[in-house]
Amino acid sequence: MKKICMILMSILFLSSCSENTNKKNTDNKVEAKEQISVSKSGVDVLSEAIMTDSLNADLYVQRARLNLSEERISQSIKDINSALSIDKKNIDALLVLADIYYALGDENNILLTLNKACEYAPLDSRPIIKLSELSFLQGNFRMASAYVDKALELDKYNPKAYYMKGMIAMSANDTISALNNFMTSRMQQADFVDPLIQLAHIYMAKGDTLAKSFYKEAIAVDPDNYYLIYDYAMYLQENGFPEEALSCYDSLLNIMPDNTDFIYNKGYVYLVYLGDNDEALRCFDKVLQLDPTSVNALFNKGRTYEQMGDFINAKSIYLQILKDNPDYQLAIDAINRISE
Repeated sequence: MKKICMILMSILFLSSCSENTNKKNTDNKVEAKEQISVSKSGVDVLSEAIMTDSLNADLYVQRARLNLSEERISQSIKDINSALSIDKKNIDALLVLADIYYALGDENNILLTLNKACEYAPLDSRPIIKLSELSFLQGNFRMASAYVDKALELDKYNPKAYYMKGMIAMSANDTISALNNFMTSRMQQADFVDPLIQLAHIYMAKGDTLAKSFYKEAIAVDPDNYYLIYDYAMYLQENGFPEEALSCYDSLLNIMPDNTDFIYNKGYVYLVYLGDNDEALRCFDKVLQLDPTSVNALFNKGRTYEQMGDFINAKSIYLQILKDNPDYQLAIDAINRISE
């Protein structure tokens, strides 16, 4: 359950979040690390709009938000400073500024900024929700819950408040309460992807095929969330749907054809779940062509040879791995296995 709770750690805050997973490589499955960028055309459009309306604070806020999503922190800060110089009480600007400070790891300034937003707009639940998120990330679940209750006093149908109630419940291993709150969040805002992801994770942990339905619903809401699609592909390959997992990886590779994580996982599916050694070798060779340092790909190339009964090539690869990585336990175990 801890894995599900900590999913919030990978987002900026709810206003700019996406899903991520914490897959481990103990079984040689790896996680997508490549930063996937959004379209840059929006920044160009906003820049043109600002040229004709340079005193419109909201335009600077929108451009700052886009720049932040592209990890152009300095440009985002510049835009927010421009917005606040025009309107120092612009709540949207202060919320984006809090996100910037989060990206910079500056918790003190996050708190100062959100408190200022609460002062300027005491009836706006958004900065209160972000204060709840901050408290949650700091491990202060009691304070997080208090902020959520305050937000619900202002807006009893707030979907993000119920989402946070679900996250807080997960931190206490109260799955039933978490499910209820994520469901409520989903009912209040059908296009809010975060509770759908959490519902998928909860049902996945239960071994319930409802997880698949919630993944599909989440992807329908956010079809360009490539991390979500990757997470779904991992679920599919581990839960008896290898062909569908391959389809997900292929759709991702159509966008990022040289992403070694996606190619690697295709190879893993072919090797472990479909027994297609030729396709597995092709995938692992492609990974090694793009990244010759990938020990996992090299190991699974050896594992594929072993599965084909070619113990000479398999052993050669395992020994090659141990030459540079003498503590690589999987290779040690493989050598012992084929030497018996």
